[in-house]
Amino acid sequence: MLEIFGIIALCKLNKKNAIARGRRPGGYIALTISLWVGLEILGAFVAGVYSGITGNELGYGYLFFAYGFAGIGALISFLCAKFGPKGDYVDPSTQVYTQANGQPVYGNYNVPAGTPAYMTNPQTQPVQPQELVHVDNPYQPPVQQSTQYCEFCGQPLKPGAKFCASCGTKVEVPLGE
Repeated sequence: MLEIFGIIALCKLNKKNAIARGRRPGGYIALTISLWVGLEILGAFVAGVYSGITGNELGYGYLFFAYGFAGIGALISFLCAKFGPKGDYVDPSTQVYTQANGQPVYGNYNVPAGTPAYMTNPQTQPVQPQELVHVDNPYQPPVQQSTQYCEFCGQPLKPGAKFCASCGTKVEVPLGE
């Protein structure tokens, strides 16, 4: 059981180190697990071969071989994550976006530069309104105003109505004709 906690702790550490080096953490987590478990099995196999060749019964020696090899695998995966080549990966929770005015935006909130997105508080840092620009679609004809109003009372008329529903005044040119 303690071994599982050790693997989890090392995976978290290697994830942090990989992100700090600009690398995706998934490969380093897989490397950590495979080196730990693979070299542990290899260590037990080597202990069995050693025991068979020499004729000595190892007892707890199998565990020492297995855990020793697992430790070597853990060390290799740690060194790969800590000192591996640099990359250009940026953790999505810390990506910086800039608005047109040049202010950095993390997610949907304006925060000081260098603050990860998960540390922002939406209640204290509201989103700055941005100017919306309407662009007409050149492939559709312009929409004409379809609402017509009564000349007597000013109420909107239903399409195709010949009389105002509010005051009963006759409509000169009904809408839709």
